[in-house]
Amino acid sequence: MSRNRLSLLLAVLAMAIVAVGGFFLAVQPQLTQTAAAHAQTETVSQSNDASRGELARLKTRAAELPAMRRTLTALSASVPDSASVSSFIDELNTIAAASGMQVSSFTASDATAYSPAVSAEPATDGASASATAEPAAPATSTAAAPVAPVAPSIVTDPSITSQNLSVIPVTVAVDGTFDQALTFVKGVQAGQRLFLITTISSAEKSGDDGAATGSSTWTFGGSIYVLDRSSGATSSTPTNG
Repeated sequence: MSRNRLSLLLAVLAMAIVAVGGFFLAVQPQLTQTAAAHAQTETVSQSNDASRGELARLKTRAAELPAMRRTLTALSASVPDSASVSSFIDELNTIAAASGMQVSSFTASDATAYSPAVSAEPATDGASASATAEPAAPATSTAAAPVAPVAPSIVTDPSITSQNLSVIPVTVAVDGTFDQALTFVKGVQAGQRLFLITTISSAEKSGDDGAATGSSTWTFGGSIYVLDRSSGATSSTPTNG
């Protein structure tokens, strides 16, 4: 091999070494940094998307906040944190006057702790076995016996307990006609304070001459409620006031 060819070969080899070294020393680190930058950009983009979604959700909730506050105010008035019986009587007087009636009497008993409702226990195996053991009724051509109605399932809130909710039994009597009594009940049911009516009775009033007057004394019995909203409530028997 001539000297010129050897020199040329060495020069080409040197150029290749320089190119390879340049790739690993300069290009490869740049490629690595570029890939890392792309990955970081993608992560930041995903984080920004999540933040924008959360911001949109918060804006929606913020727009709903006034309505939620109004609902909270109405619910708090419906089941207040104190007995406020005098305010309830004022409300009844207002509803009765709007119905063309007059409250003739009002009584309120001492508050008692709320007792959560309990679903009825299913029939025991013994009862089922006894029912199974009975002889079957002979087949007839008559229509099948009606199916007994099934009671709806009881839904309770575990946050409402005997420790924070109390029940105040009340009875209110108003004088007026049947239509006026209906108007009064509708007003009470749509009133500010929750009044659960469980009993209704009436007694017809008579005039001085003993003749019927078309008016009756309507007595409504039920309960109003008090919810202690303080954390760690331990008593649910507020005083009436």
